[in-house]
This record gives sequence, structure tokens and C-alpha cells, in this order.
Amino acid sequence: MFDDLLTTTPLSLTVVFLYGSLFGSFLNVVIYRMPLERSIVAPGSACGTCGTPLVWWQNIPILSYLLLGGRCHTCGAGFSARYAGIEALTGLAAALLLWHHGEIGYPFFHHFVFFCFLVAVFFMDLDHWIILDQVSLTGLAVGLLGSALMPFREDLMIEGLGTPLLNVASSLLGAMLGAGFFWSVQVIGTLMARQEALGTGDIKLAAMIGAFLGWKMGMIAYFLSFILGAVVALPMMLLHRRRGKDPVPLGTFMAVAAFLTAMWGHRIFEFLLAWPEHLGAWL
Repeated sequence: MFDDLLTTTPLSLTVVFLYGSLFGSFLNVVIYRMPLERSIVAPGSACGTCGTPLVWWQNIPILSYLLLGGRCHTCGAGFSARYAGIEALTGLAAALLLWHHGEIGYPFFHHFVFFCFLVAVFFMDLDHWIILDQVSLTGLAVGLLGSALMPFREDLMIEGLGTPLLNVASSLLGAMLGAGFFWSVQVIGTLMARQEALGTGDIKLAAMIGAFLGWKMGMIAYFLSFILGAVVALPMMLLHRRRGKDPVPLGTFMAVAAFLTAMWGHRIFEFLLAWPEHLGAWL
């Protein structure tokens, strides 16, 4: 039975989903409190309106929201369905990663931790237009150190270096390329637009993404983030008649692109190499 929990079975997917939703509950605390410079440890969860501490059954991921009908048990004030949404999203991501990797091993944990960092970045940037150093720089360190335990990436060949050192070298190169590329975009964009075109938080986030994915997959994630940004932002600007100088929270697109690349980066890379053939087939 224990072996079944380590592979892709309905039972293991369910268990992983439940554990993932617990991490989603913690991510809700991180996303809400860290931008306000509040401790993520104490005090415990409480109603944002009346301040009444939540008891255990009011803190069960997803289920508590359904049982309470989205309202505080004490004062009746409503709270956002996004809390349950993030819990469900994190649980689904954990199950998807297990299905993708086929077993619970280090690559599964590596990418799940990466996903948690990306979720925090996505919603903080969406809500406050900031990417905190505590998130991106901590993720950078975790990505660099954790890459030593990943399977051989085969995206960097240096004679004399073993697999762990090659992976770390690839992550370090990915972080440097990402930071350097986004820094150049910031400098050139600022000169052309005569206002800050890119925040320093995006530069540090790019370094974190490169650390987790390595240089090759990192470059794909950077490219994909700009594609996603253009696809979403341009219609919004046209529909709302927003000026071209209005800022766009690029970190949200970078987070989505990074997770997609972590899951299907090789397929995306193969598609990019063969896109002229695909374009000819469509035409």
C-alpha cells in the first residue's frame, strides 16, 4: 500500500491533492501578510472583520469555505472565495506534478516548491504590483542548492564536472542570463519610455526562475512570459483604452510561463524549433 502512495494511482493523487491544499492554505497567509510586513507565523488565522480567531474546523482547506458558506461564523462577514481557490489550485498542481513525474521523488518536490514560490509571486504582484525580495531571493537560493539533486539536465556540458555540479552550473548560468536579460530590458525600456519600464523585482524573479529551471528552460520561460504578456495586455489596453505607458504586472505572466515551462518545457522548445513547419502546415 505504501508503494501505491509513491506512484500515480487514484489514492496517491487524492492524498497528494489534500496535502497540496494544506500548502495552499499556508500560501494564503504568505500572500496576505508578507506585503503588509506582518509575521506569517503568529498570530493564528482570524476573521479579518471582527478579529475572532478561527478554530480548527474553520481552517480546513476548501471544505471550511463550503461549510461556512464563505462567511465568518461569528460576525457573518463574507470573505473571498480566492482563499479556497488557491488551496484547490495548489492541490491540483501537486496532483498534476505527480501525474507528470509518475512518482513521488525529488523532481516532484523540486517543482512543487517552485510552484509555491510562483503562486506567491503571482498574487502579490497582482494585488500590490510588487515582488518581494524575501520570496524571489529565497527562491533563488533554494533553486540553486536544490538543482544539485535533480536528474542530469543535459543543457550544459563542461569537462571535469559531475552531474550535480553541472546542474548547479546550469542553474547559476540561468540565473545570470535571466537577471542580465531583464536588466537590459529595464535599461533600454526606461531610456525609450522615459519612465521605469521594468521593476527590479522582475529582474530578481528572472534569476529565481533560471535557478530552478536551468539556462535552457529558463530562456524558454522568459520568452514565453513576454508572449503571454502581449497576448493578455494588448487586448486589455485596446478594450479599456489604456495608455501604452501604463504598467503591466509582468511578474504574473512570468510565474505562469515558468510553471508551464517546468511542466512542458521540452515540448515548447521542440515547437519553437519547428514553428516554420507548423506555420506552413496551417497555411
